Amino acid sequence: MLNQAEIIIRRAGELATYHFHNRGELSIDRKGAQDLVSEADRAVERQLRDALKAAFPEDGILGEEYGEESDSGNGALWVIDPIDGTTNFLRGIPDFAITLCRVVNGEPEIGLIYHPLRNELLSAERGKGAYINGQRHHISDQPVSPEQALLVIGFSQRDDVPQKAIRMLQRWAEAGCVSRQTGAAATALSMVIQGQAEGYYEPFLYSWDGLAGQLIAIEAGLQSSALLCGDMLYNGGPTWVARPELFDLVTP
Repeated sequence: MLNQAEIIIRRAGELATYHFHNRGELSIDRKGAQDLVSEADRAVERQLRDALKAAFPEDGILGEEYGEESDSGNGALWVIDPIDGTTNFLRGIPDFAITLCRVVNGEPEIGLIYHPLRNELLSAERGKGAYINGQRHHISDQPVSPEQALLVIGFSQRDDVPQKAIRMLQRWAEAGCVSRQTGAAATALSMVIQGQAEGYYEPFLYSWDGLAGQLIAIEAGLQSSALLCGDMLYNGGPTWVARPELFDLVTP
């Protein structure tokens, strides 16, 4: 099943790459403050949905752009984000990704993050470890102090989310950390999983943004906040992931 999902997400990456290189021709709509959706988001999600329904006809689908589609009742649901980092994508910034996560009876079982412009695929199955382009991956056993840490922040223009992010940045600065913002949750999570950063916090994420990354992070040896399942599968919630020795520093 993971192999089939990898084929599906890589093919979706080909379509996303085509639209990235022809982004000047895309129609763009606004869902909210600084929240854009393009023709590319919708086209990639349609391709993902068609491929998933063909490969796994008994599974349901929950996507960012077209909502939930499920009539099988087998307890399995594919949670998908066709382009995480749409603003980056539309501005020609190559930090965007496609995410897939298969949730079974409320638990994530398979997670994938694909950065098509880098041909970089992070994946995991629950209890079977994390992989980067097919190679087993685990975080370094070498502890990192706050003064050595690079931490990633993310936030949207939603309610009091910016204020929460600013308070976290203040805490990190006082602890001696440096910080970055990527503009895409999947990219930020990938950085932490690969050891390019030590932690990540976002006051609010939807499941299609962060659930796949949470599963991969846990399988790579990182700690995570509550998984974006249950009520948060549909309604979203706060998310943070970090190395074990820095987890409390990233916890709000």
